[in-house]
Amino acid sequence: MSKSKKTIGVLGGMGPEASSALYQKIIAYAQSNHGAVQDNDYPPVFIYSLPLQGFDETGIRDKDMVVSQLVEGVKKLELAGSDLVIIACNTVHFFYDEMQNVTNIPIFNIIEETAQRVYHDDIRKVGLLASESTCKLGLYQDKMKPSGIDVILPDQNQQDKLNNVIEHVMGGKQSNADLETLQEIARSYTNQGAEAVVMGCTELPLVMNQSQTDIRLYNTIEIIVQSAVDYSLL
Repeated sequence: MSKSKKTIGVLGGMGPEASSALYQKIIAYAQSNHGAVQDNDYPPVFIYSLPLQGFDETGIRDKDMVVSQLVEGVKKLELAGSDLVIIACNTVHFFYDEMQNVTNIPIFNIIEETAQRVYHDDIRKVGLLASESTCKLGLYQDKMKPSGIDVILPDQNQQDKLNNVIEHVMGGKQSNADLETLQEIARSYTNQGAEAVVMGCTELPLVMNQSQTDIRLYNTIEIIVQSAVDYSLL
């Protein structure tokens, strides 16, 4: 393994299916954009699948419990030898500062990376598919509105449906009905003027991908993976 490669630390388990998809995308992106073939062409990766307590399909249930586990998870990845950390969950970036403050290695922020991508693509109005906590805490609104990007949020009925879809993915029980739910909400966003939809929960791309809708999607898993692999291999 080349010493020049930086080791990616993945804080996962939120949920495990999303973390597995993130690792698969690391492999695929290394192949498609960095020409990886042999084992030593790929970035070194540590994955810590954290069985997070105080957290469910709606998001954060107990802030103190959640942040203490996240901080310990980041410390473990640094101790293992990671050169950077990415997190396979949007919602827990509410505690980004607390996590970054306990480590000397950079934590790549999935929400900041996505907001920058949307801005550079000259998109000025997006719909958000995300957990209840991500929407209510204003994580994407806070990052996007200063750049002039409007964020359309789900209404409570739509949010209840999204919570159900997220829970289905967490248990490996997603179905065609879940896909139809996401397509329906995404269409409602475009009817309100959205130019694209941000998949602001890492479970949701396991239900709907770009081939299943003509609405432009921003897959936050793909975005953070691309940043991390480029940093590791370039």
